[in-house]
Amino acid sequence: MKLKQIPEDFKVEEIIKLPKQNPAGQHTYFWLTKRNYTTVRAILAVAKALNVSFARFHFAGTKDANAVTKQLVSAFQVPPERLSNLNLKDIGIEVAGRFAERLALGDLTGNRFEIVLRDLSKNEINNIKEHYLILNKAGFPNYFGEQRFGGGNSALIGREIIRGYFRDAVYYLLTYSERENSEASKFRALAKKKFGMWPALLNACPKFLGIETTVLQHLANIPNDFAGALRKVPKPTRRMYVHAYQSYLWNAALETVKSRLKKEYAVPGYKTKFGKDNFSKKIKELLTKDNLTLDYFKCPRMPELASEGTTRTAIIKPKKLKLGKLEKDDLNAGKFKLKLNFELPKGVYATELVKVLSG
Repeated sequence: MKLKQIPEDFKVEEIIKLPKQNPAGQHTYFWLTKRNYTTVRAILAVAKALNVSFARFHFAGTKDANAVTKQLVSAFQVPPERLSNLNLKDIGIEVAGRFAERLALGDLTGNRFEIVLRDLSKNEINNIKEHYLILNKAGFPNYFGEQRFGGGNSALIGREIIRGYFRDAVYYLLTYSERENSEASKFRALAKKKFGMWPALLNACPKFLGIETTVLQHLANIPNDFAGALRKVPKPTRRMYVHAYQSYLWNAALETVKSRLKKEYAVPGYKTKFGKDNFSKKIKELLTKDNLTLDYFKCPRMPELASEGTTRTAIIKPKKLKLGKLEKDDLNAGKFKLKLNFELPKGVYATELVKVLSG
């Protein structure tokens, strides 16, 4: 089975109820459709094209890069006509109107998915149909999906930010990734060899590595100011690093109790109260291994990223799950493709549903 063989195989659309429009409102809402962009990179491209600050934009959720996604974004004091006139490659903009308040995280209720599974054998198809019946009845474990962890370095960067080890956070940001093209991998290897040689690394950094370029530009001007370099990274992205470490802890702990799941479990933060159950014991064990306690989630050296913790539902049942008609796969000779349609609450990863469905 192949998932996301092309971006069009993975389509996501946010489910959001728009507030009442206000013609005098200072926030322009627009639907952002992107292909092969992370949410932050796409909005950075829009901000650059408009010559305005990224800080003017707000969104309710991050979306996968290797996909075609549609999500709502608000822009402060950006006229609708300026957005409508933009023409950017792989980015579409559809103005929704003016509103009094900016878009917030709580505005998102869920996501609608259309996914094409490719390169399927007849045995795999039978397996999917069998698991479809089970999944519809029992749901699936609500693990954080791989998108949460970026190229594999997000949780590592987050851990070092929580510790206050900003040099190490920058090191992981520049040198480590598990899923990239050859040009990026070549740069990562060079960054390991020449870490600290900022002008040389800046010259060698591929332009599509925008966050890395921004960090290196700061360090080339102010060497060893690792905190300042990290603060050049948009706050939503830095916050995502911290959340990735929390997600790593939650996934690892859920694995220890998955045979007897409760309704929900704590995503650790500085306000979390642990019990004596196996889930809590596993997270405490992992924090101890990393020389951390829950208090570190206050992020004392970068307090704008402090996280008090939350709870997360352990089992999810998808809505409107449908299997499409079996078709011959136009990209893989002799194999089949199958379309899935479903809806999930916000924060739930479709890739985890697909894992269970495919067995």
